Amino acid sequence: PPRRLRFFSFTLIVIMGDAGASLTTPIRAGEVKKGMIVMLKDHPCKVIEITTSKTGKHGHAKANITGLDIFTGAKKVDISPTSHNMSAPFVNVAQFTLLDIADDGFTSLMDENGETREDLKIPDENSPDKELGPKIRKALADGKEVTCIVTKAMDSEVITDFRESE
Repeated sequence: PPRRLRFFSFTLIVIMGDAGASLTTPIRAGEVKKGMIVMLKDHPCKVIEITTSKTGKHGHAKANITGLDIFTGAKKVDISPTSHNMSAPFVNVAQFTLLDIADDGFTSLMDENGETREDLKIPDENSPDKELGPKIRKALADGKEVTCIVTKAMDSEVITDFRESE
C-alpha cells in the first residue's frame, strides 16, 4: 500500500515499485531527431517528422513531433516545449531461430543458448507490416532456416522482422 509522507502543506504519495531498471531515459524535446525512438502519447514511436516553432510572447519554443508506433504502426503526434524533458524508451533487439508456428499463431523460438520460448505470436494483418507474417510462414514452409528479429520496449515484445537462409 502507498505510504503518505507529509511535508508542510504538500502530501507526497510514494508508490513502492520493483527494484528493476527503468524502462525509459529522459531526453530534452529540443534534442529529439528524426529516426530516434521516443515516447509519444505513452507509446514507443520512431520519429518521422519534427518541426519547431519560435517562442511566443511569454512561452517556450515548441517541438511538434510525429512518429509511428514501433509495435502497431499507428501515427502519433505530440507537442512539447523544447526545453522540457520527454522519455526515450530502452529498445532491445534479439534474434531467435524459428522452430515452428502453432495453429493459434504462437511461435516456437530458440535463442543462441538453446533456450526455447512459445509466448510470441506471428505478426498478423494488424501489425505495421501486413505481409510479414505470411512471408515468415512461407519461408518456414519452404524449408528455409528462419531467424526472427524480436523488438522489446516498455515490457512489450513483438516479432518485427526476419531473415532466411538455406
